[in-house]
Amino acid sequence: MNYDLLYKLLKTPSPSGHELEIQKLIIEEMKDISQCCYKQQNLNVINGINPESNVKILLSGHIDEISLIIEKINDDGTCKVIKNGGIRPYAYTSQHVNVYTKNGLVPGVIGYLSDPKKDCMDVESLILDLGTYSKEETEKIVSVGDPVIHYNDYRLLNENILAARALDDRLGAFIALETLKIVKEKKTKNGVFVSTTVGEETTGRGAKSAVNLIKPTCALIVDVTYANDVKHLEKCSGEVSLNKGPVLTYGSLMNRKMHEMMVELCKKNNIKMQFDLSPSMTYTDTDDMFSSYDGIPCYLVSIPLRYMHSSVEVCDLRDVEKIIELFTEFILNFDENTSLDPFN
Repeated sequence: MNYDLLYKLLKTPSPSGHELEIQKLIIEEMKDISQCCYKQQNLNVINGINPESNVKILLSGHIDEISLIIEKINDDGTCKVIKNGGIRPYAYTSQHVNVYTKNGLVPGVIGYLSDPKKDCMDVESLILDLGTYSKEETEKIVSVGDPVIHYNDYRLLNENILAARALDDRLGAFIALETLKIVKEKKTKNGVFVSTTVGEETTGRGAKSAVNLIKPTCALIVDVTYANDVKHLEKCSGEVSLNKGPVLTYGSLMNRKMHEMMVELCKKNNIKMQFDLSPSMTYTDTDDMFSSYDGIPCYLVSIPLRYMHSSVEVCDLRDVEKIIELFTEFILNFDENTSLDPFN
């Protein structure tokens, strides 16, 4: 599989609330694939094919990433920062960062004002150092409100294992966009739309507007979940490992018939599958899509990920390929006679 698009996505900063540049990249990359492209005022972009079809399947992967934000410029030239999304303060200590400004990226480092070994470390313990000596000097290169992201490039640890910042959820966006390309090549008659969704890490603003615009028959959401195949990693609700396939979701927001279809398609196509449990909220775009418009049948498929919300998130690209295969099969096996009605 060609991963050039994924690598371009990873190289493009996209802090939540500042997704314009990555959306411009996606529009350019998809211009020869899409038959329609909707650009929403909240920075959502939706690419699609067969827009006149009675069957409309919406795929969603968010393209925003967590960051810090400059809250105050101190007299000594350093900056106080706050959270933009679910950051882990200890993951930023002693790290190189970039400040995302209107004039481009400005390099800096994150220092700390307390013991970085403490698990209770909070964002107030972090300080942004840009190598300046005064407030006036700093104000010439950055502004209050500018986001701060990890400085690092993606890196293949071997032919299958990828490490990078913002795999949450550039992987999901890539999966959705690649699926669109494949089902077009396979000449599906279904309307298929990909929302590269904004604001998932902070407000959920993109998910609702995508559903309200497309009014889909159903929505497939792809995001990351915690892998716990390495000792001491976070506990999730199931046994989730890299290279063991898509993570299917049990939960009150999941359409039961879509879940059954996913399980059967995995069995039929010899796709290994794993399971995760979300009895209430999923903390993904699923939560907002489920309750939007008229109540949309939704299903969440997750990518196993180590070290979530850090500068070195780790995935196995074989899981990515299997989810693309699963989504492709779902779309090709879906038609106007497919009922997702739980009462039918």
